[in-house]
This record gives sequence, C-alpha cells and structure tokens, in this order.
Amino acid sequence: MNLNIKKLTVDLLDDWLHFFDNVGFSDNGDWPGCYCMCYHWNNKLAEKYDWDTECNKRHGSGNRDRAIKLIKSGKMQGYLAYNDGDVVGWCNINDKKNYNTINFEFPWEESEKDKKIKAIVCFCVDPKLRNKGIASGILEKAYLDAMQDGYSYIEAYPFTGGGNNNYHGPLNLYKKHGFETYGVTNACTIVRKYWTCSITS
Repeated sequence: MNLNIKKLTVDLLDDWLHFFDNVGFSDNGDWPGCYCMCYHWNNKLAEKYDWDTECNKRHGSGNRDRAIKLIKSGKMQGYLAYNDGDVVGWCNINDKKNYNTINFEFPWEESEKDKKIKAIVCFCVDPKLRNKGIASGILEKAYLDAMQDGYSYIEAYPFTGGGNNNYHGPLNLYKKHGFETYGVTNACTIVRKYWTCSITS
C-alpha cells in the first residue's frame, strides 16, 4: 500500500464526497447519512431535525449539504488517506473549540481554556482495507501537523471496550503512538499526546 495523507481542502471536496457516498459506509446500513456531522450537531439543528433519522437516511441530502457548507467554510477539518489515487480513509480532527455538539459532551477544564487543543472525533476506513495501517498513517500526520501548528497537545476519545465500531479510533492505536490516558467521559477514555511523548514502533 502506498499511502498519501492529505489535509482536507475545498479542492478535495469531490474526493471526500465520493468516499462518503460510496465507500466509507458500504458495510454499515445504519450510518450512511452521517457525513461526519455528528460533532457539529447543535441545538439549532436539533430543533428542526432528528439526528438518528438524518444519519440513517441512505444518501440523505440534509447532512451531505450541511457538510459541504462546513467544508467550504473551513469549519469541518480533517485528513484524507489516498492509495493509488483512491480515498481509503478519513479522520475528522479539528481545533477542540470548533466542535459544537449535543451528541457528545467535550470535557473542558478551566486550565485548558486558553490552550490550543486538537481533538480527534472520527476515523472512517474503507471496509476492504481495514487493519492495514491507514488510521495509523493518518494519526501520525495529524499530530505532527498539530505540533508544528503550535497546538499544546492532541486529544482523542476512544470508546471504552471498543463500542460504536471504534469510530473514535481504538485505544491501542493511540497507545502505539504515545498517547497517555487522561480520564474518562461519555463511556470513552480520554487520551492525550503531549509533544514530549515518543512514538513506539
């Protein structure tokens, strides 16, 4: 596999849409309409729409159109993994302050308010190519960029016990890359990577 990890830009929007339309949830009939909107689902949207209905709708236009707007505005960020020109993986990662959601309570401490924190909320990998290092490749690129961009640390929320198809990324993935356990929230383990940590082979 020849992985090429690219930061999501408007120029890559069609690639992102093709992945979500045709690849990412080809083995999951429950989530094909999510379009990674879960962590941008706020009270205003909840007043008009039901999340479960919007998420389960096969190629539903609602979340798709919302995601397009967020990507064009720069409010939805992340990385695409390519193999021989095809998108095979996606990671939703953003400044922690950019997530505004009622679907997940992001833990904040008073001492964190003035810090720049990167947060990882979702991995999605081509079902035919899982367990081949795609998420690992994305993760390494993501935290190296976060370090270079002046973030204090990077944070993620793997589900305790591997629930929800591990879409937050499995705990062992983060441990492999030097993340430390910080606490728990919402049936998830909070893990952080500080720049003094070293990656293991």
